[in-house]
Amino acid sequence: MLKNSSKTYSLLEPKDILSVYYTSLYSGDLSTVKELMTPESYMMTLETFGLRLSLRDPEFKSHLKVIGKDADALSEVEHKLSYDLISRKKSPVIEMKSVSWNGEERQTINYTEDGKIKKLYFSKEKDGWKINYYAGRKVA
Repeated sequence: MLKNSSKTYSLLEPKDILSVYYTSLYSGDLSTVKELMTPESYMMTLETFGLRLSLRDPEFKSHLKVIGKDADALSEVEHKLSYDLISRKKSPVIEMKSVSWNGEERQTINYTEDGKIKKLYFSKEKDGWKINYYAGRKVA
């Protein structure tokens, strides 16, 4: 369920955020997930994880399409998706493999999720490290 988080994660390093992200995501704590990500990456995450639910729920699908423009639709998507994530009862095993830098304020975490090789990109924002899918682009 979506919770109002008063916690701040601004002091965490990317390697620490990785664990908090997965724990929060699959416990339906989207307010924490939102705090750990850039706004663009958070919206992409809602769209990605909401796909399964949108195939079963036409109303959810219509809300998902407009989350960037409609605060009520965003709230509804977060609410329903939170319950859906909880119902998945997923608790993946996350194992960090390596950290690499991409410029001075970007990091890539290479890790496995239940044995599957993955990467997660981070950027240093004014309020700390954030998951940022766009930080994987090479810095010129």
